[in-house]
Amino acid sequence: MSDDIRGLTKRLAEEPSSLAFLELGEALRRRGQLEAAEKIALAGLTRYPDLADAHDLLARVLGDRGDLERAFDEWDIALRLDAGHAGAHKGIGFLYYVAGDLPKALEHLESAHAADPGADGVAAAVARVREALATPDGAPGRPDARQAAPRAEPP
Repeated sequence: MSDDIRGLTKRLAEEPSSLAFLELGEALRRRGQLEAAEKIALAGLTRYPDLADAHDLLARVLGDRGDLERAFDEWDIALRLDAGHAGAHKGIGFLYYVAGDLPKALEHLESAHAADPGADGVAAAVARVREALATPDGAPGRPDARQAAPRAEPP
C-alpha cells in the first residue's frame, strides 16, 4: 500500500465524517483498485448523499469499470446537485462523445471548460468535438468506450 493511501486510510479511520474519502477513493481509482475505490465512494455517499463531488467520484470509478450507464446516472445526480460541476459535465460529455451524440458532447464539454478552464484535456476535447462536427462524416478515429472513458481529475 502506498504512503498516500495508507495516510488517507488512517485519516478516514480517525475522522469517519471527514471528506478524506474523496481523496482516498481517487487515489485507489488511479491505482486501478476499482473495487476498493467503489466501496469508499459508496461509504462516503452514505454520509454525504447530497455532495456532488461524491457522486462524481463514484461515476469516475464506474466509468473505469465499464459501467457507463451507472456512471451517467451518477454524473446526472451530481449535476442536479451542482449544475456547474466541471467533473460531471466532463464525464457526461465524454459519454455522449462515445455514444456519437456530438452536439450534446460539445454542450457538456463546453460547460466543463467554462467551470474549470484549466482542467486537463477539456480544451482539447472541445476542439476535437468541434472539429468532428465540422467534418461531413463525423468524428474520424473516434475511440471506443474503453479509451474514451472519463478520466476526470478531481475538482
